[in-house]
Amino acid sequence: MSNLDDCLLKFEVPEIIHGEGSLAVVGECARRLGGERVLLVTDPGVIKAGWVDQAIKYLEAEDLKYVLYDNVVSNPRDFQVEKGVDLYLRKKCDVIVAVGGGSPIDTAKGIGILASNNGQIYDYEGCNRITQPVPPLVCLPTTAGTGADVSQFAIVTDTRRSMKMTILSRAIMPDISIIDPCLLTTLPEHLIASTGMDALTHAIEAYVSSLSWPLTDPHSIHAIKLASNHLLRATQTRDLSALTGMTVASLEAGIAFSNAILGAVHALAHPLGGLYDLHHGLINSILLPVVVRQNMEHAQDKFAQVARAMGVKSRGMEAKDLAAEVPEKITRLIENLGLPTRLSQLGVKKEDIPSLAVLAKEEVCMLTNPYHYNVAEIEHIYKEVW
Repeated sequence: MSNLDDCLLKFEVPEIIHGEGSLAVVGECARRLGGERVLLVTDPGVIKAGWVDQAIKYLEAEDLKYVLYDNVVSNPRDFQVEKGVDLYLRKKCDVIVAVGGGSPIDTAKGIGILASNNGQIYDYEGCNRITQPVPPLVCLPTTAGTGADVSQFAIVTDTRRSMKMTILSRAIMPDISIIDPCLLTTLPEHLIASTGMDALTHAIEAYVSSLSWPLTDPHSIHAIKLASNHLLRATQTRDLSALTGMTVASLEAGIAFSNAILGAVHALAHPLGGLYDLHHGLINSILLPVVVRQNMEHAQDKFAQVARAMGVKSRGMEAKDLAAEVPEKITRLIENLGLPTRLSQLGVKKEDIPSLAVLAKEEVCMLTNPYHYNVAEIEHIYKEVW
């Protein structure tokens, strides 16, 4: 049976509701999933922006009880998941609603895992280790980048080891993703930029992944086009049409990477995020151009398609020359967004690079990169952007 499994491909996606004002259906969705008492997972920033009060209004309109859990920070911690599941069980909740970026959504996924599978969150690190269905989960993303609202991934920081754990399972695919572009209008510019670069990284890595296939490729390519066309304007103007374009870019990139997995950018980013508690999209942005340069010779034709999706005029150009345009386009975009370009700017210490490289080599995302880098090669990549 294992040989057959190696030949099979799956495509998983939640129910998706998209459009301005779609936040209004959150109560209806929670009720439709059988909910009576909601655990509402969010963070203080989203509360301050006013979106949680709006969500509560729509939950109450459906006569739903709710319990608020906002003990969430960027790069959510293991103990925050454990406190959240304690609250979920004590208050006898039966559905989870996450309002926020990747951190509240990943925390909600972790809470769901422990609510029905018991144990500790460390027990579920890796692929397909969840045996029992998790409670119904509705997500309302407030950023356009992580794709957590449509993915089979959860990333939680193991505070014992100062490492990010990757949990991959169909069981944690959200039931419903409600994507309301209006929720992005309160984001600061630097978060629109860094989360948008996260979406672009997802799309590119999913497209060149060894597990990409004809159902993931169109989503990847369209996400690359959308991010290339809308990210700079969304960041500089918060124009709603540009923000809407980025919500679709994030959505399609999320669908693509959830099914095709990722690559070396994420393999190198996760150890950095675990050790230094840095913003994930920001790390991806710094790593993406150099990893693309290293990957080009191993997926030249695909990177030529990426170049076309990014707007490179391809007439008369060979695939090799087209592919070489991709890191240059990415670099110019990063410069225009005003994002940092060196790990040293984020406080990363050069002496930590050897240990980071060892962790990155063993990261699950490295398995689907077009080329499997050894520790010395990974050290070289880190140092190139240090």
